[in-house]
Amino acid sequence: MTSRQFAAPLGTAVCAAPGLTENYAVSSILLHRMGEKDAGRPAARAMGYDMKDAQRRYPRLVSKRLMLISPADPEFDAQAAFLAPDSPRFINVADDADSLWWSIATIIGHWHLHGYGLFAVVERSTGSTVGLVGPWFPKGWPEPELSWHLMETGEGKGYASEAVQCVLDWLFNAAGWDTIVSYVPEENTASIALARRAGAQPERLVSFPLQPAPGLRCWRHSPPGRSSSPHHARGLLH
Repeated sequence: MTSRQFAAPLGTAVCAAPGLTENYAVSSILLHRMGEKDAGRPAARAMGYDMKDAQRRYPRLVSKRLMLISPADPEFDAQAAFLAPDSPRFINVADDADSLWWSIATIIGHWHLHGYGLFAVVERSTGSTVGLVGPWFPKGWPEPELSWHLMETGEGKGYASEAVQCVLDWLFNAAGWDTIVSYVPEENTASIALARRAGAQPERLVSFPLQPAPGLRCWRHSPPGRSSSPHHARGLLH
């Protein structure tokens, strides 16, 4: 990862209120939305889409200050961004290099298994990676979760809110999802405030075997103008 300013290259979705521009390569999640649940390249070609290997496999989202890139994208250096000895630390995460390696490997694998996942949040002005934000649905989760994790270098700048809104625009306007939740510990006032700013509504306390923290409340995100309802998101690839 170089310290240069990121522009929005071809194959990039630009988050801009109230929607976003769908000018990236057709992906499996969009084909699923169009009714091609088990689509792939042959079905895409039959529908008139050019699915050359040179096209970008992963969406990139762009907001005013940030670019969101899949850690599974071959053009993104996850090793340098997250695992190098001099990489910035995540906030409130133990200094455990082995656990971090497994976490990053899982995040990359999630993209391969589901076709979506946590995005690396990159500061456009510097090229620095400042966190992870995106939809997350590991085995054992009750339903997909919109999750956010900032590094120390990204704290206090409003990056989490900006990235969350960008991901919600993508999920609701491009990927066709109906809803997504965030699981927030009751004592995490900062994340509760972020969920409220993003328009999420509180629901029940939840408990499931692999939950990352005790006392989790479900906060539900819904598209603007649509009432919150506890149903699973469509468009899932799993």
